[in-house]
Amino acid sequence: MKTSNFEKQKGDSLSHQLIKVGRLINKNGLAAARDTFNLPNLKQSHLDLFPYIDFEGTNVSEIAKRKGVSKQSVSKLVKEMVHIKMLFMKSDPEDSRSKLVFFKTSGPFSIHKGFETLISIDHSLIDHLGEKTYKRVLKEVSEVLEIVQSEIQ
Repeated sequence: MKTSNFEKQKGDSLSHQLIKVGRLINKNGLAAARDTFNLPNLKQSHLDLFPYIDFEGTNVSEIAKRKGVSKQSVSKLVKEMVHIKMLFMKSDPEDSRSKLVFFKTSGPFSIHKGFETLISIDHSLIDHLGEKTYKRVLKEVSEVLEIVQSEIQ
């Protein structure tokens, strides 16, 4: 297959375009998080843990189970995040052999700041597309998300 044909196929694929948009938004969000919190070594893999950690604390095994990865890989990331002071750990009151992972006090603030980055991207899209088109695209992408989620589960 010629490169030009492959590029056309990618350009004609909604799935590919959504992945590309997601990657660019992630890249922008990671850069914003690094700047906001003065953490130049912050990695996407660190931020990828956020959805799996409850504000009330979550043990490493549960984070690994929710994320679908090994406990060892989560332990390594948690250790790195404790080192850069994004997370902290303390003993689980219900199981003295286990430790719970918590966001530092800035955790909810960090998530809120991250969402502000997304909102700023949304505002930029509204400026470029217009509010009517933005809302239509949002509705249609939400429908695509529902379809994909229902097929995965």
